[in-house]
Amino acid sequence: MVRTTSVCGFWVLCCALAADAPASCAPEGGSPHAMARVLDGETLLLEDGREVRLIGALAPANAREAAQALEDITASRSVTLRYEGRREDRYGRVLAQVFAAREAGDPVWIQERLVSGGFARAYALPGNTSCLATLLAAEDAARSHRRGFWKTGFFHVLKADDTESLLTLSGQFAIVEGHVSSVSNTQRTTYLNFGADWKRDFTASLSRGLVEAAKDGTARVSAFAGHRIRVRGWIERRNGPMVVLNSLDEIEVLEENRPSADDSLGTEKQTGPR
Repeated sequence: MVRTTSVCGFWVLCCALAADAPASCAPEGGSPHAMARVLDGETLLLEDGREVRLIGALAPANAREAAQALEDITASRSVTLRYEGRREDRYGRVLAQVFAAREAGDPVWIQERLVSGGFARAYALPGNTSCLATLLAAEDAARSHRRGFWKTGFFHVLKADDTESLLTLSGQFAIVEGHVSSVSNTQRTTYLNFGADWKRDFTASLSRGLVEAAKDGTARVSAFAGHRIRVRGWIERRNGPMVVLNSLDEIEVLEENRPSADDSLGTEKQTGPR
């Protein structure tokens, strides 16, 4: 069943299919907690005084639409926190997958609901990556159907060959796609090079430990050379622009004849719970 709801003056689609989460991606559960209020589009305040960041779903800073969507999901409800790995950020905020109770039926997985509605984008942190694949699927549906900020143009997929624009986004979260020209390795790092000149062109990097720990990781990453992929993360200036990946799931292999997800460039400053 698909329903529509109005949030701050424009219509978005909310899919019932995105209501529930596989518990296996956040296997460590906790007891229900009473909600106090929504602080922003990705942060809740519990009645016990703790702040909870909705890990895996990155909403734009100071976006009232995202905060309103979160308020609609959590209105007059208790929430249950589930964990995978790292439980706090450096500011003491709780990092969890969060489920909102409802009168009938299974709890609503808040992160997936926000991402599928187009009010947040999927991301991962080290030790908290198992829910990413499901959130990426929700994001792809939101982007394809132009829901939420994908409809208004606030969210964009950026082009890897537009290095000048990418360099202006240092410190900001971005989704970038393009062709991988080569894959190279040092003792500690694997690099996905999107151009011939690594000193100027866009690059995505992963730790060698992360690659080698993944099933068939070395072969999988080496096979990206010559293919079009999409990656995500915070842009860093390391000679050319770079993103450091926290999971192989942050690499999406795209069909060669598939049109670019977005042909326009948009930016918004976002800082992650790092």
